[in-house]
Amino acid sequence: MVNTTYEFPRSIWRIGRWVGPSLAIPVALWACTSHPLSQPDPQPEQLTDATILVAPMRHLDLLFMIDNSPSMGPKQDKMKEQFPKLIDALRDPVDGKLPDLRVAILDSDLGSGTAHWCTGFEHHGDLGKFQVRDPAGCKVKPDALWLEYTHNEPVNFTGDVSIAFKCLASGVGVEGCGFEHQLQALQWAFYLSGNESQWNFLRPEAYLGIVILTDEDDCSAPMDSHMFDVFPPTESPSLRCATRGHQCSGATLTYPTTAAVSVPWESCSARDDATCDSSVDTSQATPCNPLSNIKTIADAVKGLKGTEADDKILVAAIYGMPRAGDATVRPYKIDMNPNAYGNNAGYDYWPICYDPNHMPTSSGWDKAAAENGAAGGLRISAFLNQFNDKSRLAYSICESDFGPAMAGIGKTLRTKIDNLCVPFKLVDTSDEPGIQANCRIVDRIPRMVQDSTGHWTQIYDESPNSIPRCQSTREPECWEVKFGNPNGTDDEKETATRCPAQPTVPSQMINVLRKPGTTLVEGTKIRMQCRTCVDLTSHDLRPIEGCDY
Repeated sequence: MVNTTYEFPRSIWRIGRWVGPSLAIPVALWACTSHPLSQPDPQPEQLTDATILVAPMRHLDLLFMIDNSPSMGPKQDKMKEQFPKLIDALRDPVDGKLPDLRVAILDSDLGSGTAHWCTGFEHHGDLGKFQVRDPAGCKVKPDALWLEYTHNEPVNFTGDVSIAFKCLASGVGVEGCGFEHQLQALQWAFYLSGNESQWNFLRPEAYLGIVILTDEDDCSAPMDSHMFDVFPPTESPSLRCATRGHQCSGATLTYPTTAAVSVPWESCSARDDATCDSSVDTSQATPCNPLSNIKTIADAVKGLKGTEADDKILVAAIYGMPRAGDATVRPYKIDMNPNAYGNNAGYDYWPICYDPNHMPTSSGWDKAAAENGAAGGLRISAFLNQFNDKSRLAYSICESDFGPAMAGIGKTLRTKIDNLCVPFKLVDTSDEPGIQANCRIVDRIPRMVQDSTGHWTQIYDESPNSIPRCQSTREPECWEVKFGNPNGTDDEKETATRCPAQPTVPSQMINVLRKPGTTLVEGTKIRMQCRTCVDLTSHDLRPIEGCDY
């Protein structure tokens, strides 16, 4: 999990040849190390600062936000069927054990603001509460708020974790409000008064995985919103979630809708302006955004892990987006639906993708195809984009098989948890056998502190002493980089299994040899500052010394 990358301004190149060294490395960069790296020859390289776990804290809190609106039946079934692939991907590739796991379920029903269309005037759906319906039938303890699996054994349920999850997920059903509040459900789960007990789901030291399953875009609005009060006769009820939450260049989205819209999908995005304050009548068209601000919700989610959010959180969404490899480029489209509201015709937000086994049979609205397709999730996409590249995953809900998505989410989470892999290519600094990396390695030891609200937070104390690189004499405590080879020795095969090679990064794992009798605090990390190779595939340059392996 790379934190910061610093370019070495040691050399520059023009027209494929070296023209000489430039400025020295900035003093501020070296000031952060007590043992600076040796001065390299002029090379196109960089210093990469990374934090890697060396005493794995294999604790994972996994939260599923499942859309429970009426169109979700077939999609929920596909997710439940393939959930075991996520669990299998979480297993340690060597011993097959699962991490200490907690699994909770939310749904998207938070009602309809001040209107009574979904759950009544004074009620707001399921209020972001974890869903444990029919615990007895699912062989779950009656007081359980989530599934708990520790030391490779179930704690508050009986049997297999995949079977228990599939049973609880079936209880979510498809009778929730059609104005889905997928994102706000994540916020209310931990920040709404009355849900304080759910904060205990989050272990301070654990990684947090969030999986969103939905076939419509987010329509999160403030609890006292009036935007659901009026039902225009010209459009479907949920179309307002798109026309009032999206913006498209070259197109005017109006509320109520009185004309069709068809523009390139890429020209549209979620509105990011401020949410209307409570004095604005949001039942009518407004210059401000009647929906909840996406960044505010994302910041609340990041706040669950504080300063470690980039390292400790993975957000994955299976939602309305074009399918991978789909040759048909579908537009952002609003047009007539003969059943937009009951049996009444009106404008509706058309699907951005369809299940390949349920494609439309005509150019008009195809009800069966639409039920197996998905509306474009621009707000879901904008929420994902609030997280860094290594902390988000996106899959199309229109895929006929959710197996690759489930396996991909599980594998990415396992990589975060078992982060012994070195995620960058190291410069080989000598002619000795193997790769002789130039790094500064220090331990970072976790401890718990309590804040003013009574919540416990994990922080790290960094050792002032760096660990030396292992030499032929094998110091009592030293570090080495182990390289993987699927056809090599048992040790090389294990490294290749744990840290598969990437297109620009070989299979490599950090290994710190400790003094006999040393016991590390669980969750101990090492901080690495290493000379690393720059990706120069776009430059016509000679092979780089130390990087041509």
